[in-house]
Amino acid sequence: MSWHEVILSREQVVEGVSEKIQSDFEELFIKAGKPAEMALFCDIFTAPQFSMYFSPVSAQYASDLISAYSGDPCEKPNASEITLLVGDRSSAWDLLQ
Repeated sequence: MSWHEVILSREQVVEGVSEKIQSDFEELFIKAGKPAEMALFCDIFTAPQFSMYFSPVSAQYASDLISAYSGDPCEKPNASEITLLVGDRSSAWDLLQ
């Protein structure tokens, strides 16, 4: 399983698309029983585009969401350049090790 990235334009961020993705993901996370390895991260900086990163396990529960926003497989993101949006705070950062 790989990480997935959804790339949003600055306009999409202004329109609230990132908040919609976060909200939808959080619903799926809760419905799935809050798996320790399911997490959503995003870039700290937002210029000129904004990336949201789905941990590998997330694809099991959020594949439709990832597909709806044209998510693609990607490399594991750099922990110093992202922040956690949804996930178990005690274990989500370990996914980046």
